[in-house]
Amino acid sequence: MGEIDLKDRKILFELDLDCRQSDSEIARKVRLSRDSVRYRIRRLQEEGYINYFMIILNSMKLGFQWYRTFFKFQNLSLEKEQEIIGWLKGRASWITKVEGRWDLNTGIFCRNVYEYRDIIGEFLGRYSAHVARYDVAIVTREWTYHKDYLLGKKQKTSTPILMGYSPGEEYTTEQLDKTDYRLLEALLKDGRAKTVDLARRLGTTEMVVRYRMKKLVERGIIIGFVPFLDVRRLGYRYFKLHVTLQNATSERKRALLERIHAHPATVHMTELVGGADLECEFQVKGNEEFYGHVEELRKQFGDMIRDYEFLEYVKEYKFTYLPEMY
Repeated sequence: MGEIDLKDRKILFELDLDCRQSDSEIARKVRLSRDSVRYRIRRLQEEGYINYFMIILNSMKLGFQWYRTFFKFQNLSLEKEQEIIGWLKGRASWITKVEGRWDLNTGIFCRNVYEYRDIIGEFLGRYSAHVARYDVAIVTREWTYHKDYLLGKKQKTSTPILMGYSPGEEYTTEQLDKTDYRLLEALLKDGRAKTVDLARRLGTTEMVVRYRMKKLVERGIIIGFVPFLDVRRLGYRYFKLHVTLQNATSERKRALLERIHAHPATVHMTELVGGADLECEFQVKGNEEFYGHVEELRKQFGDMIRDYEFLEYVKEYKFTYLPEMY
């Protein structure tokens, strides 16, 4: 883990569970003084382990679909690559450079397929000479997992955060007014901001901020407060595994999902329409650990894994769960 010690890792884990915990709450759990916790958090930020604090939103409950799009490029100079990334930044919510079969992984929130059609059509109209191929899938559910691996755990003990709808849940769309939206914008990269500071930025009272934030959580719009960590700075590598299934009975698929849920290195898992049946993301110390996990899955579920492939994330250009609404 380089320059950080066990107490730092415990603080990071507590922040990952809920970064709006107070310094005093975290201090009681990690058995340090409040001032020591405050100092360590500040140092973790200054030294680049924590990039910022963010919120996780259930954007699907705001009436948006999430289109996951991979691109493989050709005839691409570094200048043209930066131009393409710059264009996508104005439209995509997630842009990541990857190594493997694809070059770029993107996520685009749209209200319907026609809106996505217009975006991808405009993109190809500009850059089709540089696109060797692309792949589109619609995310139906995504689990975000807490980073139990920070504490060397052998199995998950925390509960994942679900974006999307659980089976049987009514597909209702939540409405946001401009004040709610501005509050979410303020929390996007400042998830630990004090309510008094948020009130000042929004031109309202602290009581209003507290009430609205509470209601956004109760309505299932805000589903998590987490730090955005530099996993490479922490000594980890970030892999994405695509799994295509066959003869998957509901019982066997449930067992596979539970196995992925329980692994301490799992950070995201996505169910989709189109593309692979599952896209799973792991943060591990190196290739060997990742390959070992893949082999375990193949040993246990080889009868239902028809095919798989993997990518490595190397650079993230943009990440937000808040679609443009106003």
